[in-house]
Amino acid sequence: MPKISEDIIRAVTDAAKIEDVVKDIIGERRQDNPGGLHKAGVNMTCLCPFHDDKNDGNLIIRPSTLSAKATGRNSYRCFVCDAKGGPVQFLMNAEKMSFPDAIRWLGKKYNIPVDDVPVNWTPPPPKPVPPPPPPLEMKREWVRELMQVDYNQNVFTLWFGRLPWSEEQRKRIRQTLWQYCVGCYKDGRVVFWQIDHDGIPRAAKLMRYEPDGHRYKEKHGERNSTGWLYNQDGYRQECKPDEHTILKPLFGSHLLKRYPKAMVNVVESEKTALIMATYYGHPESQLWLACGGLKFLKIESMQPLIDQGRQVWLWPDKDGVKGWQDVADKLGSERVQVYTKFFDACWIEEDGPKADVADIAIRMLRNPDWKPRKPESTPAEPPTAEPIDAPLPPVPDGVSKDEWRKHLATMKSIADYDTDHPELIDEPFADVDEMLDPRLHHMREVIRLRYNFKNLRI
Repeated sequence: MPKISEDIIRAVTDAAKIEDVVKDIIGERRQDNPGGLHKAGVNMTCLCPFHDDKNDGNLIIRPSTLSAKATGRNSYRCFVCDAKGGPVQFLMNAEKMSFPDAIRWLGKKYNIPVDDVPVNWTPPPPKPVPPPPPPLEMKREWVRELMQVDYNQNVFTLWFGRLPWSEEQRKRIRQTLWQYCVGCYKDGRVVFWQIDHDGIPRAAKLMRYEPDGHRYKEKHGERNSTGWLYNQDGYRQECKPDEHTILKPLFGSHLLKRYPKAMVNVVESEKTALIMATYYGHPESQLWLACGGLKFLKIESMQPLIDQGRQVWLWPDKDGVKGWQDVADKLGSERVQVYTKFFDACWIEEDGPKADVADIAIRMLRNPDWKPRKPESTPAEPPTAEPIDAPLPPVPDGVSKDEWRKHLATMKSIADYDTDHPELIDEPFADVDEMLDPRLHHMREVIRLRYNFKNLRI
């Protein structure tokens, strides 16, 4: 057969749609084909044909209808066997076709002549890039409605409240659930709202739990233990997820504005973030967010934290350190680092090779006499921000060295006061010396903004 021209290949690959190809090869989900292709939010999914797949959802299809800027548009990927590619690669792998045969198969499907090309045939121009659909904004009233529930009637919140908290930690339980906007769906699933840093609800994950706090495992043919609110009856019609870009900010992102000076600790699951937030408290200095899984730890969700100059610590599961380190390396920010000292000091064999920090924290709650290993004196504590190594500002013109020394001492007292009274951090602070000397008053906020007096000790 003659060689296929580059123009023909481009025309075929431009026309090919991954969802069409997978549907032709695997089929749609029907009663006689439970492993077929079906919608999963803006994506599609089915059983993976490249390995012995028994769990629906491992193979993710990113359809061609997504925004041209969407990551992985018009492609597939299996998160178990790591098979991935576009329509051509799917045909080659699933049907054992050669590249030319796959092009001919697609050409026939999309009515593009491949071998018998008319003399006057010209390839079609590249398809115009469609504008991205608007991001989904869910109603704030829904957040309120799903939080107006009795936490004593939900399996997850009941388990959460029955953990062996200390008296101080127990006082934080309801506040933590309320701050993180944890709700309850009508069928008993817990609702983890994903609200961005501007307070806009973008998504809500629904998850079912066992009475022992573990995620409910679906039985064969069973569905709806995990899902998204925008796909549920009564919500899908208003959300219209197919017509929007679905954004999934880190769980707890709406607290970033409320606690602008807090360091950020990112864990995998929402349950872990809630446990650690209750375990340690003090959100004004240590804030716990969740990505929902390593595959969701992406530049889109981490970039706002980097742009804000936040110190971010990533807390992987025991067996996930390398994967999280790879992500941190790709982010390329010195302020985003993987934290493993907690495991070094506190993990024991009975925790298991896949334990996360919440598993260890719960074990420590149940065994209050257990002591972490040395050499760290307080290894179970979250890391603290590194002091900012900034030189002291020069003496401004017209201010004597004695005046300047006194003013710096005043700045230190302000910083100490703010540290001890974080609830008053936004209150104006009037100092007698500042009122008497407008030069010092002018310099006060300039110094506080430029030189972090919370971390710099004179």
